[in-house]
Amino acid sequence: KGGKIQRKDYPHDTVLPHKHSYFELCIFTSGTGEHEIDFQNFAIQPPSIHVLHPGQVHLIRRGENYEGYLFVFSKEFYNLHFKGIEIIPGYPLVSQLKNGPILNMSPEEFTDFSSLIASIEKEFEHISSETEEIIISFLNIFFLRLRNRFVSLLKNENPVSHPFSKLVYAFNQLVDHHFKEIHQVKEYAELLGESPVVLNRAVKSLTGKTPGELVVERLILEAKRLLLYSDLSNKEVAYKLNYEDPSYFARIFRKKTGNTPSEFRSNMRKFYKTGAADLKYQK
Repeated sequence: KGGKIQRKDYPHDTVLPHKHSYFELCIFTSGTGEHEIDFQNFAIQPPSIHVLHPGQVHLIRRGENYEGYLFVFSKEFYNLHFKGIEIIPGYPLVSQLKNGPILNMSPEEFTDFSSLIASIEKEFEHISSETEEIIISFLNIFFLRLRNRFVSLLKNENPVSHPFSKLVYAFNQLVDHHFKEIHQVKEYAELLGESPVVLNRAVKSLTGKTPGELVVERLILEAKRLLLYSDLSNKEVAYKLNYEDPSYFARIFRKKTGNTPSEFRSNMRKFYKTGAADLKYQK
């Protein structure tokens, strides 16, 4: 379903960072503001499309003349109708892009998307027995165009012609699905049918980071989410991420963030002037 973002009651009204169990496409057509996604701040530069996957932490700080649209859909809906289409190809690699999961465009480049949005709006206004099928068809085109734009970004910043691109993409997909239970690069290499040496060379040449660094980054991101959104103790967070030694986890967290887990949680809650009870996981 879609809704205009200027409706402050849809789908939630919050001044706190939050996360959802569904996909969101934030489509900004005018105005200013800032969008915080997974603890990184991005300026809102219309026209633009910001893609949020389930579980990502975000907060929109609205500026002046703020208008746009919001597409919201569940993982089940997406997998049922668009299983063969990835909204962002190589999604885990998008974190390496300059603007992350954000597509900034010129007004001319946005024309294709705005015409599709207008068509979807028209269908909602004149509902018929074919409405759902027609909207799904428009969304299919929308997602294909979105994928095409992100492919271009990935080509520019991480050339697809790179000999290791498919291997690195597959590695990132595995990390995104198995980071909690698999920490060792050797195990990822085995799953990919490659040697750790080849995997290390591939990932380093394409991302500038080692496979181990990417695994740790994903673990730290999840730790931040848990520290912000739950009352789990530091030990419980460590155990949830499959660290048997909580003190080792704490050392890694401090090395990567500059703060202990407790300091991070305290600083974030002071910054947002809130407590865990207010930081809800919104469905």
